[in-house]
Amino acid sequence: MGKKVGIDSIAYYVPQLYLDIETLAVKRDIVPAKLQKGLGLTAMAICDAGEDAATMAAEAVLRLIENENIDPRDVGRLYMGTESALDAAKPTATYVSEIVEAAMKEKYGERCMKNCDVLDMTFACVGGVDAMMNCLDYVRAGEGRRAIVVVADNAKYALASSGEYTQGAGAVAMLLSENPRLCVVSDEVGVGMQGVGDFYKPHHSYDKKELVRAVLDAVGNAEDASEVLSRLSANEFWGHRDVNVLVHRDEPVFDGPLSNDCYCARIDEALADFLKLVPTDVLEDWPYILFHQPYAYQGRRMIVGNWVEWIKEAGRLSELEGEVGYALAADNVKDFCKAASKTPMYLSFVNERIERGERASTLIGNMYTGSIFMSLISTLRALWEEGKEMEGVTMGCFSYGSGSKSKVFTLTVSPEWKSVIEKNDIFYTLDNRIKVDFDTYEALHTGEKKEAVTAGRVRLEKTGDTPLNSGLRYYKINK
Repeated sequence: MGKKVGIDSIAYYVPQLYLDIETLAVKRDIVPAKLQKGLGLTAMAICDAGEDAATMAAEAVLRLIENENIDPRDVGRLYMGTESALDAAKPTATYVSEIVEAAMKEKYGERCMKNCDVLDMTFACVGGVDAMMNCLDYVRAGEGRRAIVVVADNAKYALASSGEYTQGAGAVAMLLSENPRLCVVSDEVGVGMQGVGDFYKPHHSYDKKELVRAVLDAVGNAEDASEVLSRLSANEFWGHRDVNVLVHRDEPVFDGPLSNDCYCARIDEALADFLKLVPTDVLEDWPYILFHQPYAYQGRRMIVGNWVEWIKEAGRLSELEGEVGYALAADNVKDFCKAASKTPMYLSFVNERIERGERASTLIGNMYTGSIFMSLISTLRALWEEGKEMEGVTMGCFSYGSGSKSKVFTLTVSPEWKSVIEKNDIFYTLDNRIKVDFDTYEALHTGEKKEAVTAGRVRLEKTGDTPLNSGLRYYKINK
């Protein structure tokens, strides 16, 4: 039996602004109930001007350090899971470490993280789980090692797109250690992976001459595009020798139905892989289940087919068929599962094992890499408020990242979990945010609004504009 490693403590950051989902639905001519009751969405967290993946991650890490009195000099790794990276070479985690060092300088001295290994890990929404597993290997490999994993994303979709209403933002930071106080992470991890284009953020390429020609055509000028480019040669952007312009957008290219299919298929594969390592009766052994939640009800909607199989294996199929009203057969599996999802049996399963983990998601929206970890906070906080005794309870975890990969693992709650979760009052935080109107939401989304609505602790101050610091990001810390 190896040493027990896992999540010792946890903290979060959610932007102070939100948009009410009903407001968005009305503006987009969507029946509000479709989003509220169908997908479990009531509000979406919105980044203020000057907020990004680095500021949110830094806010979460600073809260973790301060809540638990962690000495950053004792932390061997700061690994970040994100798909909202701010640079193609410089890890976003280095911006986080710079902010933490600046904020902690008076207490811990200059460059208090100079001996900390810092890294970004990216695999869409499962990148945070990848970072956690990697750092747990580091903790296992030595004595007294500690690592911080932070996950942060701004889940941003194009305005008026079919993904717009699932948007959200936020960060979660976790201290990993031996003999963790919150929960032990299983050594065994099931994996399901296939290279698929269900969701991705490409570098779009545009020919400069074609761009100029489009402008000329639009204004009715027949002047040659090459001549115009020649005249613009002194300009830093147009005068660059590259023929094409590469443009990266935060908004993804995605195929919703394909992504749902990939979500189900990868989870099936990862669960089968996990069960080879750890024979498990899900209905008996996992009283609570955590999911990656692109929208709050994704997990409960995608796991129905698996649940029907678990019921069948438990010898309860006839009971379920009685509630559905007809028998399961080879030619009606899809319709049967749809009908089963509305039965008292399934709704009881959801309410007992899944719903608590959805509560934060319904008020935040998609957090990408942070989604499954916010489900953990939401679940444990709800159970703590109910006065439940959770020591020794094992929870099943279904993570997913487009592209596509799933990892299935378990978390076993530690004896000291209450002392950690009592510091994470997520529902109070979500109840005390600032609601913005629709015009403010769109202005923040497009970048038109430059001044922040709120005075957060960490904000982007400026980006460099000289040849030697062009695009480099500079952050300020408000006391």
